[in-house]
Formats: sequence, structure tokens, C-alpha cells
Amino acid sequence: MQLSSLNVDHLVEQPANAPQLRPRLSDFIDAHAEEVLEAWDEFAATVSHGGQTLDAAALRDHASEILRTIAADLRQPQSPEQQDAKAKGLGPRGVLPTAAEIHADFRMVAGFAVDAMMTEYRALRASVLKLWAKHGGGTRPEDLTDLTRFNEAIDQAIAESIARYTKQTGSSAELFIGILGHDIRNPLGTILMSVAGLVRSGKLSEASAAPISNAATRIKAIIEQVVDFTRAQADGVMPIVRKPGDLAQQLARVVEETQVRHPARMVRMDASGDFQGCWDEGRMGQLLSNLLGNALLHGSLWTEVTVRMWSTPGDVCVSVHNYGEPIPEEERELIFQPLKRGAQYRTRDRRRDAAGLGLGLYICREIVLSHGGKLTIDSTRADGTTFSVSLPRHDPA
Repeated sequence: MQLSSLNVDHLVEQPANAPQLRPRLSDFIDAHAEEVLEAWDEFAATVSHGGQTLDAAALRDHASEILRTIAADLRQPQSPEQQDAKAKGLGPRGVLPTAAEIHADFRMVAGFAVDAMMTEYRALRASVLKLWAKHGGGTRPEDLTDLTRFNEAIDQAIAESIARYTKQTGSSAELFIGILGHDIRNPLGTILMSVAGLVRSGKLSEASAAPISNAATRIKAIIEQVVDFTRAQADGVMPIVRKPGDLAQQLARVVEETQVRHPARMVRMDASGDFQGCWDEGRMGQLLSNLLGNALLHGSLWTEVTVRMWSTPGDVCVSVHNYGEPIPEEERELIFQPLKRGAQYRTRDRRRDAAGLGLGLYICREIVLSHGGKLTIDSTRADGTTFSVSLPRHDPA
């Protein structure tokens, strides 16, 4: 009797006239791997991923190893405790990267989005089960066990690929932040210091230096926003370091600096209450600076911008108010989304900051959320637009 690739543990001695038993799913996968992989190739070629064009070998890459790993897993004895651990993502792990992890590396380098990679696994699952059913699989009681374990193995491969993809994405984000922080931000600082030195020595007039300084400052602000955005996306939260202090004193300096940069505008601050607490002073200054910049850019040229502070026993509150065109109700969430703008921000070319990326208000909300606070907006034609921030005095955690 020719056993081919069938597992002898799944066979029993049969009379000569008895029908041949169908193999278990693990043996079926081994015996029909090429058919499954051809279906993988056909489907992978149709996936829209936005990356580089791959040849047949690159599209298949580690699919064969993934299939063999799944088949081998199905053959291993498994206790209820082991099954429960695997279902929770706590299955045994080796030292070397798995086939699913290596597959994630290759797909990321090729420019596949993570959802495109997951679609491949969905197609692989469907191909195996469709082919198995075509050959009569899934009709015996033991097939239910095989089916359950097969789905667990596919889910484990998906989890390994996504975890690897996410880790590699985080590493790329940190590298990107490092490049921005060191290779671009530092030379800009040198430009600003050099211009200031030339002005002090009399070799460059303040009028000639102003465009250079302003341009470098704008570029530096954009870099800071991109760094913050990238870190918030990679870490899931804006990093902060809390230190005790008086928030009113910290923010008053931001208001003074803003007034100096905009001498033709009126910026007023009113504060009444107790403003002691623990905050990240740098992030708080960034928060108010972004809100003030937004108010000055999009508010009326002829009215003042007002910063108001008040307190409660547990919270400190800050608001920034300006008059001007109101923000429509349907766009009040949109303006907090990264890289997006409301309609009036997109069309007001006369005063729009052409170098802006639409990250300012997103970063504001991330700073507030990282402090455990709330950021709200009210906007009407009669009363103007007010961004209000409520911050707990101490870390809620």
C-alpha cells in the first residue's frame, strides 16, 4: 500500500473491499499544498497594496512555510489548557522568527499595507477550506476538531504577522523621528543662530534677516509637528513629563511671546484662581501656542484674541476666544483630525499658512488627552469661537 504523504497514525487496517479513509486535514494540506499555493498566487496578484510590483516568487514568498507550519501544528497533540493558551495568543514560541513574521517583514518592505497582508491570510484560509470541502472534508466528527485547530493556527499566524509588522513600523517611526530631530532640526537651529549673530555684528540688517528667520522658524515648527504626530501615532499617546508648577505663570509667557510676534494684533489674558498642579510645561506652552496661532490665523483681524483661565478644586481650565467666521457643527470634529481641514480653513487662501500641515489642533487634543483632560469647542457668529480646555491638577492615574 502506497502511503504517500499520509500520516500512518491516522490509518487503520481496512478490508480489501472497504472504502479508503479520507486523510486528516494536516495530511490533506501537505498532499494538496501546490493547489492551495496556486490559489494564493492568483489571489495575491489581485491584492491592491500600493507597494512595488512583485513577481510570482515574491508573491508566494513564505506561503509554503506557513502552510507546512500549520500542518505540523495540527499533528501535534494538544491539551485543553494548551488550546486555551493558544487562543489567547500565549502559545509556545521559538527563538528564531516564524514564517509568518518573516512574511510580514517582506510585505512591509514591498509596501503592503497591514490590511492587504491580512487579506492574504483570509484568502489562504478560504482556499484550504474550499479545496478540502471539494474533496469531501468536513463531514466527519473528527473534522470539526481539525477545523477548529486549523482556524486557531491561521489566527496565530495572523497575530504573529501583525505584531511583527507593528513592531517594524514602530522602529521605522523612531528612525524617522531621529532623522528629523537630528539631521534637519539641528541645522535649522544653526541657521537661526547664525542669522542672529550676523544681525548683532552689523553684517546683516534686521530687515534682511527677518525673512530668513521667519522661514527657518516656520520650517522648525513644521518639523516639531511632524515629530509629535509620528510619535503619537507610533506610541498611541503623546509623551509627557509632569512637573509641579503654576500653570498661569507658564502660559503668561506664551501670551507675551505671541504678542511680540504679532505686534499688530491684540492678545489679552485674564486669570483668576488657583493654578498650582503638575503639568508638562513644554507641552502646555505648545498647546496654548497652537490655539493662539489658530485664533490669530482664522479669527477677525480687527478684534482681540482672549485667553481666560479659571479653576475648580480639582481642575484648571483655559479658553482661547476669537471673533470671526463660525466653524460649522459638522466640521468641529474634522478639524481635530490629522492632516485635514474644515471648509473655511481650506478656502481662506488670503490668510492660510501655506506651510501648515493641518496638525496643530490634532496635537492640541493629543496633549490634552495625555494629561487626562478635555478639549471642547463652541462657535457661533454672534459669540465667536472658543476652544476650552479642562485639565486635572494631578495625574488621574
